[in-house]
Amino acid sequence: MDKTLENALSHRIEKEFPRIGGPRIRKLCAEMILEVVHSHIRAKDCLNHGQVIWTAVSRNHPPARRQRIADTDLVSVILDLSTPEDIKSRMDRKPDIQRKLHKALRLCRQAYEQGGVLSNFDLSELLTTSDSGNLRLILNSLFFACLLIQLSQSDKCMGLQF
Repeated sequence: MDKTLENALSHRIEKEFPRIGGPRIRKLCAEMILEVVHSHIRAKDCLNHGQVIWTAVSRNHPPARRQRIADTDLVSVILDLSTPEDIKSRMDRKPDIQRKLHKALRLCRQAYEQGGVLSNFDLSELLTTSDSGNLRLILNSLFFACLLIQLSQSDKCMGLQF
C-alpha cells in the first residue's frame, strides 16, 4: 500500500530536502510529522456545544525566559467556552468581572488537567478581553482572597498591608 499520507510526506521531504538522508530517514521524518499532526487534530464528534479546541503550552515544558512560543512543546486541549452555568450567571445579572473570573479559572483548570497551560494572550482571546483586563481580573481576585484572609486571620496578606 504505497498510496499513503506518510509516503506523500516522505516524497515531499525528498523533493524539498534532497540531502536529508535515505528512505528510512525520510520515513522516520514523515512518521514524526504525522505524530505531531495526530496529537493536535481531534474529531469533530468529540466536541459538544459550547466547546472549543485550543492549542496550549505544555504543562510539563513551559517556555523559558525569552523563549518563543513557537519553540515550545504545545498540546491540544478541549475547553468549555460556554456552559449552562455561564448562561445562568448572565441571566442572573452577576457582575461582568465575577463571570469572567469564574470562566478564566475554569478554562485554566481544564487546560491544566489536559496537560496544558494558558497564557495571558490565550485568555484574552477566549474571554474577548484585553491583556490588562485579564491582569485586573486576577489582581481583583487576589485582592478579595487576601481581604478574606485578612478578615479571618491577620492584618497582612502575602506581605501586603490593606
